[in-house]
Amino acid sequence: MDEREAVARRYGEHLSDHDLLVLAGGRAEQVPVLRRRPVLVLDLLDRPSVTDAVLAVRRDEPGLFSYLSPFLMFAAAVHRMGNALVGSSYVPDRTGPRSRLPVFDGPVLAAFAAEPQHRLFLAELLASYARLASGVVWRRCRDGWRRQRWDELDLPHLAALRETLPPDEQPGLWRRIGDGALFLAGVFPEYAERSLGLVEIARLQHATGLRLDTAEGPISDFLEELAGRAYQRVGGSVPRAVVESPRSARRVLTLVADRYLFPVAAD
Repeated sequence: MDEREAVARRYGEHLSDHDLLVLAGGRAEQVPVLRRRPVLVLDLLDRPSVTDAVLAVRRDEPGLFSYLSPFLMFAAAVHRMGNALVGSSYVPDRTGPRSRLPVFDGPVLAAFAAEPQHRLFLAELLASYARLASGVVWRRCRDGWRRQRWDELDLPHLAALRETLPPDEQPGLWRRIGDGALFLAGVFPEYAERSLGLVEIARLQHATGLRLDTAEGPISDFLEELAGRAYQRVGGSVPRAVVESPRSARRVLTLVADRYLFPVAAD
């Protein structure tokens, strides 16, 4: 089984029959075909007419595709963005709230976004935050038991769970720390700037045991370094290019967010 086919099987695991019906243009007889040959899904998502059917808003047909899975929505956006990068000499990148400047490395980012495993990684990451997980754990302290709340986008509290987990469960936590860092940097950087001040960054470094070179720099640089360092502790489930260059993944997330989640007017 080659890489593209393996990625396609993962797509098939995420997509519902209704998702496949939309991709097939409403032809119910094609759904079993897509289920048997999921690699065809990748081909369909590369067609603008198909991704338009998923992403376009039709005010005269409210609720037509209201039952699509988050994964299909984000996969369509990632594929559309990846294809739009082909042939670009420069790509806009974030320099501040609603502020973008061109970076002349379009072919490099286009090559990153064209890889099937990178597209799968980004779509899964975005879809995983469609519904946030949170909870409470109890920690035994010298003074007794202490209640500790956590949620997935509160990175200092999430990282603090490391002390409560056995070693074999910690790679999953590191993966979620890396995912959260990339998600915040790419999709909600303004929230990250507000919520991660010097105190929170110090707590995060203490909880992870990491000493990050970018701790006193821009929050996006800090989160990118955190993501890369966290992914190094996960194993082989994260694409090597993402581990080595989390900035590329962050930049594609920023482009998807700017184009499809919170559109930024071109200036």
